[in-house]
Amino acid sequence: MFSKIVLCATNNRLLAGKWQFGKLLSHQVFRNDPQGHEDFGRYLQKHEGTKVYLLVDVVEEDYRLETLPHTMGNARRELINRKLSQVYRSTPYRTAHFINREPLKRKDDRFLFAALTYGELLQPWIERLQAQQMPLVGIYLLSMVSQHFVRRLKISDPDILLTERLSCGLRQTYLHNGRLRISRLVPFTEEAKSSIEFFYVAETEKARLYLDSQRFINRATQLTVLIPSHQNNSQTLCRDVGHESGLECKTIDLVKLAQGYKLDPVLLRDNPELLHMQLVASGTVPDNLAPIALGKHHQLNVIRQSINAASAIVLLLGLAASAVFFKHGYDNRTHTEQAALATVHQQQLYEEVAKDFPATPIPAADLQTVAELETAIMQNASLPQRAMQVISKAVNASPEIDINRLAWTLSNDADPKDGDRSGGPVAINTASPVASAFVPDPNYLYEVAFVNGEIRRFSGDYRAALESVNRLMERLKADASVAQVDVLQAPVNVSSYSNLQGSTTDERTAQVTPALFKLRVIFKREEPVT
Repeated sequence: MFSKIVLCATNNRLLAGKWQFGKLLSHQVFRNDPQGHEDFGRYLQKHEGTKVYLLVDVVEEDYRLETLPHTMGNARRELINRKLSQVYRSTPYRTAHFINREPLKRKDDRFLFAALTYGELLQPWIERLQAQQMPLVGIYLLSMVSQHFVRRLKISDPDILLTERLSCGLRQTYLHNGRLRISRLVPFTEEAKSSIEFFYVAETEKARLYLDSQRFINRATQLTVLIPSHQNNSQTLCRDVGHESGLECKTIDLVKLAQGYKLDPVLLRDNPELLHMQLVASGTVPDNLAPIALGKHHQLNVIRQSINAASAIVLLLGLAASAVFFKHGYDNRTHTEQAALATVHQQQLYEEVAKDFPATPIPAADLQTVAELETAIMQNASLPQRAMQVISKAVNASPEIDINRLAWTLSNDADPKDGDRSGGPVAINTASPVASAFVPDPNYLYEVAFVNGEIRRFSGDYRAALESVNRLMERLKADASVAQVDVLQAPVNVSSYSNLQGSTTDERTAQVTPALFKLRVIFKREEPVT
């Protein structure tokens, strides 16, 4: 997972290096011939499953500046793919590098289209990668890595011609405001190797004239030439280039640069591409030229690694949860054992103290029954305060009514009876016994109030007396704490079995019977206060 293989393909060879945690472990060179292809296949077998990045440094490269309407999302992707298919129909290795957005007019997007015009050059290496199902992350141009290389150096010159000496030739890359515009590779010849200073001067002048002809620069443009070199004569080489071409020339010390990347500078003498490969291995990944089909194994590898990572995370979480539960279980078991020991100890202490207790004649079961009865009595304990408040509130609204007697009791009977034995006025039953609709819970005691009263200054108007009693009953029923109100005695005997008595001849001698009544008020169970 932490290992990478970075390849650099040229016209005549392939340089392969293995990195782990950003450090180069080994590198190997394969010739571009059948024997080199077979050796490369065996090399991949040793590193099966390792991610592969492929750099390309060949002559057959093409760069074009294109302007497209500003779009976003899928529309932008489809527009770019359609334009790439129109420009590069014969090669699948192509990409579009975003440069900037025009500040004026329609504010279109500017892209640099880049492609390999001779894709068959990579075919032998791609076939070996596909045969071993190596996860190919992408294919990249070395010139695009050079763009990131200059950015890391923080060189702010607007127009730069980067002249790099590589194993297969001289790579000249033109950058405008830090962005790649065009690049070309000039192969080394025997004559060039014998007079390297003249070769640098001549190719720099050719590059300047080409940039001028393509209107990348003009005569007034201050073009800066950068020459990365680790040779002792780099200063002399830069001075000759600046003197002959009239351009500003700067050198880049590759020795210090390589040491900053923890790369052996000696390796750059024979394989200068290792510096660019080091940048890719460190995470600098430019635009990808590879078609989607070549990245299938890489996508599967990413999915596999994601599943493995998720499984590892779930496993770690499971182990952590198991450790937490194990600790809680261990703590609970320890506390249980301690509580059991403490219980045994307390039981022993109780038995020692209980030896001196006097013998009790009452069995323990009876004591328990008494305790339960006491608890039940306390739960059902109540005072007549609520009943008196409700009845007094209802009677205050009827000044024509006098209360002669008020009895209060607790009962769980369906038809509570009044145990009046005081010898007061005899109640006159109006009819058969009252049928109560109240169904009490036999497990609880309910408050029952018996109200005996009479109509004050009764003059014989029984209808008015009945209405007064009915109004009193309605006020009692309206109270939320009242469950039921029953009339045990009305202020008039309406029974059909009663005898009519009296005289119509002597009105003054007729005595008016007092209008007595009796009510039974059953209250709802009062919930205990918690």
